[in-house]
Amino acid sequence: MDRTRRDFLSATAAAVTLSTTLPALASSDPQTATSSAYAAPTEIKAIDIINLRELEPAAQKVIPAGGFGYISSAAGDEWTKRENEAAFKRLTIVPRYLTGYKDADRSTTLLGSKVSMPIIVSAMAGHGMAHVTAEVGSSKGTGEAGALYTAASLSTKTMEEIAVASSGPKWFQIYLPADRGQAREILIRAKTAGYRAIILTIDTVVPSNRETDRRNHFRSPLPVGNFPGESGAYAAAPIKRDLDWEDVEFIWKTTGLPVLLKGVMSPELAVTAVERGCAGVQVSNHGGRQLDDVAASITVLPRIADAVRGRATIIIDGGVRRGQDVFKALALGAHAVAVGRPILYGLALGGWLGVQAVLQHLDGEFEMTMRLAGVRTIAEISSSYVAVGPETLATI
Repeated sequence: MDRTRRDFLSATAAAVTLSTTLPALASSDPQTATSSAYAAPTEIKAIDIINLRELEPAAQKVIPAGGFGYISSAAGDEWTKRENEAAFKRLTIVPRYLTGYKDADRSTTLLGSKVSMPIIVSAMAGHGMAHVTAEVGSSKGTGEAGALYTAASLSTKTMEEIAVASSGPKWFQIYLPADRGQAREILIRAKTAGYRAIILTIDTVVPSNRETDRRNHFRSPLPVGNFPGESGAYAAAPIKRDLDWEDVEFIWKTTGLPVLLKGVMSPELAVTAVERGCAGVQVSNHGGRQLDDVAASITVLPRIADAVRGRATIIIDGGVRRGQDVFKALALGAHAVAVGRPILYGLALGGWLGVQAVLQHLDGEFEMTMRLAGVRTIAEISSSYVAVGPETLATI
């Protein structure tokens, strides 16, 4: 490796962090303890939402600058982050009126778990940056909304604390540890705690250039609940950097749970995942936080759905801000959408009540869209309800 490239990777690794090696501070209240070095918001209150985009500037006023920069920013020029949202607007809805429908049923089943909406919380590390209750708050709010929660392996709280915060269904996302013994232990803990599926994130084999974090000189002082005594730093954590299909098989054999791959952006990889026994794929570019200049998730979804042919569950994340976005994603082949940053903004502004409000607001917009589009159930939503022009396909 030449020196320029080595220096770049070293600088990026030092700056792009989920956590540092600072020890977790003792506290008599494990529900709210994070670190005295980081003044996360504390309020738990109902919040009034006009639209999800307005949550970001509101959250910026209460989240410490370093934490907000970490949550809101992306890699490189942040083109992919912006494109994730913009691509949805290049798709138009084709409504059917005079259906006689009076309501819309948004309930669905995801890998055996019944949920009230096809909207789940995406895996995100370090919720303690947004609120002192961290994942305990976001898990509770998700459960109260009747949605499915994905806990991240690099969470502020332990997976057990997160699991008991809500009676709703939960999946567990993992950055696979390089040490097989440690990996096996964390996976067994997840199964024992009641998580119903494992999501393996596959797009973090090398640190990305998170330039906002470098400008802010930001290193989170929060603990990493599932790995006490170890660094949770994005580049320094002892996670496996050379993932292959043997790792996928290892996860399934260890847990016996459904395995999904997060970071699938091509039909070829999706097909291989299905053929290798994966129960699902998450179409994701990591919210634009890993490799910039890759396509928006929604633009690759149709080809992936066509290739999968109903053989696996398809989740999509990236840029979902409206109920119309949920409708478009389902019309193009997704079974559910995963929401990231708006959840953390809701958490920052109102704790668990804020998370509940975000999910209920998005579900409400989705119900409105279904009724105006003329569909009564999720099963009725198809590609015939969305117009995809040549100019959109050209961006894939």
